[in-house]
Amino acid sequence: MTEPGNHAFDDSSVPMLTSAAWQQAEARLYPSVTSRPDIYQRVVQLVRMTVDRLRELGPSTAALLLAAERGPDLVVDVLTDSGMSPAELDLALVADAALAMRHREVVGEQAVARRLRTLADARRSGQEWVVVEEAGHPEGDPFVPYHRLEVEVATGRALLVTATPDEDFTSVVHAVEPLHVDLATGSVTESRETGASATSYPGAGERDARAEALRRGTPNP
Repeated sequence: MTEPGNHAFDDSSVPMLTSAAWQQAEARLYPSVTSRPDIYQRVVQLVRMTVDRLRELGPSTAALLLAAERGPDLVVDVLTDSGMSPAELDLALVADAALAMRHREVVGEQAVARRLRTLADARRSGQEWVVVEEAGHPEGDPFVPYHRLEVEVATGRALLVTATPDEDFTSVVHAVEPLHVDLATGSVTESRETGASATSYPGAGERDARAEALRRGTPNP
C-alpha cells in the first residue's frame, strides 16, 4: 500500500515510451468493456480509486514510476481495501489507465509549481515581467507548436504568445492572448481586462511587438 507524504516533490519527465504505453492501455481499456455495462462501471470506479491512491504520493515523477513497477499489485491493494471483485477485470490495463490519468494530473501540478517558483524568484530579483513557461521555437513550426507564458509579477496579468499550425499544416498562425495567473495558486484563467481577446498576426515580429505593447500597457505596438 502506498503511504501519503512519502516522496519529495520532483518535476522530471516520465520517459516518452512509458507515458505512451500508459495512454495506449487507457485507450484500450474502456472500449474493451463497453458491451458489458456491469464490468464497465466497475472499471471506471476502480480506475478512479487507484488514481486516488496514487495522489497520496504527491506530484513526484519518481514516486509515480516507482508505483508503476508494482503493476497490477497497485490495483490489488485497492481491491482488497474496497472489497470489490476482480472477476473479469484486466488488472494490468486498469493499473496503466490509472497511471495515465494520474500522470496528466502530475504534469499539470508540476507546471503550476514551476510557475510559482519562477514568480517567487522574479519577485525577489525585482523583475516586472517574467517568462514562466516556454516551449518550441519562437518563429514557429507547423509540427512543433510554440508557446510562451509571460506574467507581470506584481499583478498576475499574463500574455500567452503562440505559434500554432494552420488548418493545412503548411504554415503557422502567430497570436497573443491576454490571460491572468493567480499569484497564490499559479492557476491560469481568462484575462480580467474588459474586452481582452486573442489576436493573430502574420509573423513573429508583429506578434512580439504586440506583446511588448501590451506589457507596456499601450493599446497598439
